[in-house]
Amino acid sequence: MTKNDIKKKKIFDIYSQNLKWIKEKTNAKFDTEFEYGVLCPLCLNVFIEKDLKPSELNHLTLEHNPPKSLGGKDNILTCKECNNRNGHKTDLELLNYLLEQEFKSFSPNSNHRTKLVTKDGAKVTADLSFDNKGKMTFNIHSKYSNPKDYKSFIDSEEKGFFPIEGEIGKFATKRYKFEIPIPDKGNMRLASISLLKIGYLLGFEKYGHIFLFNKNNEKIREQILNPEKEILTEPFWINYEFPEMYVGVNIINEPKELICFLNTFNLKTKSRNVQISIAFPGYYEEDFKIYENIKKTLCSSEKGNVNMEITTLEPFLDLKDEDKIFSSALIWDRKKAIAQQR
Repeated sequence: MTKNDIKKKKIFDIYSQNLKWIKEKTNAKFDTEFEYGVLCPLCLNVFIEKDLKPSELNHLTLEHNPPKSLGGKDNILTCKECNNRNGHKTDLELLNYLLEQEFKSFSPNSNHRTKLVTKDGAKVTADLSFDNKGKMTFNIHSKYSNPKDYKSFIDSEEKGFFPIEGEIGKFATKRYKFEIPIPDKGNMRLASISLLKIGYLLGFEKYGHIFLFNKNNEKIREQILNPEKEILTEPFWINYEFPEMYVGVNIINEPKELICFLNTFNLKTKSRNVQISIAFPGYYEEDFKIYENIKKTLCSSEKGNVNMEITTLEPFLDLKDEDKIFSSALIWDRKKAIAQQR
């Protein structure tokens, strides 16, 4: 067996036991009879041990969450169809969007490929790099540029003594005049659906199958599986920099209108880390109003300082412990009861 096979089997064993306990202690119904199996967290189809084999048409795959290009690890299983259909497009949009933001802000220690355009319209391909102080360096590529444009760009060189900005008393003996088109092709909407998927899969990774049986997550899955549709129209993220201890899975307890599951994660590019927090409703029907409340409370022009009380659940989670697999639902019930008494 390869390392991947061993890892897939290990993850399958943990989550299949997790699902077996849920089957034994709840009235959950399945179309397929099975003793040990897992659900793909996106399509909710049942997969058994034989589906670990790549020879199966729609086999189980290791899913990097967040995407590998953004520092994620392959800690969960999804089916091949969901992995292929939902991952590549939205995850690529997310990566492109983050890289565009780095380009626009000239983030230190970042690298970008772009076009340099002279006043005569000559375009050459160049790599831009920024050191840890933000100093920019160009590396022009003749190989990836039109030969005529490349020659025109080189011929546009001006000679003389030109002050170097930010370095008093220093001069350059030649310069080029050109423009750098600002990239603006990233699809923020599709990028945000990728963030929703990352937060959702993080919930499944940490809470196990109990997270999937939350009826309010049906719309979440529908949106992830149909990224081109606008199913969730209100903000589903909380734009706030939380302390590092809250990276993982949490519950917001206060204020009352913001009670929700809060799944927080880091995205890592070559030049920076970005913290993202996605809100998920609780198990009660009215809890889906969290997205309306985020807009009213955190996105309005009249918003003030919002004090949040947060419980981090990660230290209590252990999918191998039968007594703890229902922890998120039980803790949620307790928090909900306390909130309703206020």
